[in-house]
Amino acid sequence: MHSAYEEARGDDGVSAGSGLKALTSEEVLELLNIPKNSLIKISAALWFLNSDMFAFSWRDRDDRQYCKLLPADAVRAAFHPMPFDSSWLPPGTLRFGIDAAGRRWTTVSLPPAHYQLSIIDNDLGLQQAEVPLPHLVFTGCGHHYWVWAAKDEEIAPQTKLYHAPLSNVGNDGSICFGANRPPEADGAHILQAFQLFISSPFNGHLASSKSRRHQGDIRYLLTDLATQEASEFPLEDLLPIAPREHPTQALTLDTLLSRVLHVRR
Repeated sequence: MHSAYEEARGDDGVSAGSGLKALTSEEVLELLNIPKNSLIKISAALWFLNSDMFAFSWRDRDDRQYCKLLPADAVRAAFHPMPFDSSWLPPGTLRFGIDAAGRRWTTVSLPPAHYQLSIIDNDLGLQQAEVPLPHLVFTGCGHHYWVWAAKDEEIAPQTKLYHAPLSNVGNDGSICFGANRPPEADGAHILQAFQLFISSPFNGHLASSKSRRHQGDIRYLLTDLATQEASEFPLEDLLPIAPREHPTQALTLDTLLSRVLHVRR
């Protein structure tokens, strides 16, 4: 490769310009710890310009250098030639996609409903309780899952989210499945993952800070609602998922999705 690109146009008519500086073949081989006298010769390269733009450079038989700017979608298509099928998406699907590591992710909305929960009482042991739960947003990426609560009837990107009123759920909504391994979060299996979660026994793990009325243990609120045969969950009891610097300002769905899906795991 030359030390600089020549002024050239690719098939898409985009000009790279001579101001775009490239590494020489010798410099790249040195970075890769490959001897310069080896049989490996560099005739093309893909340059990462930023998060959504790439530059593809190559040399023709006459050793002329060319460069073509490419969007991320074009590069993704080139490296993933197999067709992608989301499978049948369940009702309430809000978004789905594939992250940078190739893991499928899906977000579904679950309207308020009554659930038959298995609650492990510290004194009485395993108890069955029919409990109303608020609107839930359930997200999975690969085999990792999160659940959040919402007060809105319709879920939108700017919907404010709250801690799901359930134990075994972390501060960011991440779900602890214990010894269970949930399926991959695609359209065909995400509701199976939710059923695995909601049908598992809820113990005292991660049970605090989920209720205004029962700050120490959300299980007390759940058993109260079951005893009272409540028709709906008291939305005023929900606690917002909020940054430490603004503890009363609930984060939006769009913000939370960006945070959990873009974390490197």
